[in-house]
Amino acid sequence: MTDDSPRRACLTLDLEKNWNFEDPELKYATFDYLDDYIDLLDTLDLPLSVFVVGETIEDRPDAIERLQERLDVEFHLHSYSHDISGSADFEREVRLGTQAFESFFGRQPEGYRSTQGRIERSAFRFLESSGFLFDSSVFPTYRPGVYNNLRAPVEPYQATGTDSLLEIPVAVVPRLRFPLSQGYVKAIGAPFLAVLRHIPLQDVVVYNSHLQDFYHTQAHERLGPQRKLFYGRNVAQSEHIFERVVETLRRKGYSFVKMTDVYDAYTEGGDRPRRRSAND
Repeated sequence: MTDDSPRRACLTLDLEKNWNFEDPELKYATFDYLDDYIDLLDTLDLPLSVFVVGETIEDRPDAIERLQERLDVEFHLHSYSHDISGSADFEREVRLGTQAFESFFGRQPEGYRSTQGRIERSAFRFLESSGFLFDSSVFPTYRPGVYNNLRAPVEPYQATGTDSLLEIPVAVVPRLRFPLSQGYVKAIGAPFLAVLRHIPLQDVVVYNSHLQDFYHTQAHERLGPQRKLFYGRNVAQSEHIFERVVETLRRKGYSFVKMTDVYDAYTEGGDRPRRRSAND
């Protein structure tokens, strides 16, 4: 990529259950608002890249079908169980998730995102050997007890120890290293929007989001006090805040694209290999 390369922004949605609740009334409570989310993106004319959990594919194929019917959307894999304890076996999560993905879509997933951005260097090699073209797990910031990626690049790069796997990191505010994620932008609100308007950003902005970042449900009320405060803050204004983010990025010259468009741009014109289907 050169200095005159176009600026690209990718809206990504992690499609998953709510904070690992298994109660039927809480597990997919935000899916009741899926049509509102679709209407929001349709009004803003935004393409979407979805990282979907394998269990969610099995539990809620209807949600995937609704997204496919109404939006310009592509799907990638976001683990199998979305275990947030950090104890899940990574390779097992990839294998089971891939099986669920192939069963529904009839092809291998091209991209991967790990749960909570937890990923070890050895995992990149496993993803490449499993046929993935890119990963988007790395948040180039610091999250106590989860990861310290303050030295990670903020632009796409070849993942450590791989021959060609492209890491497309989630965007952060440069220097401050604050994540450009709907959960964080919503929680901080107007001050974050003001910073976003005035500070230079990287050429590729991968904007992370979840349905629970946009819509308040019973699940929010069942969180512990600190998490309830963070995830509930400004949630009633979340759609409006998101619209402001999109407007700001467009004014800065960003075109909204999908994750595979970024991959193509960083791999010599997008000469992607044919992906194996489930029937090959």
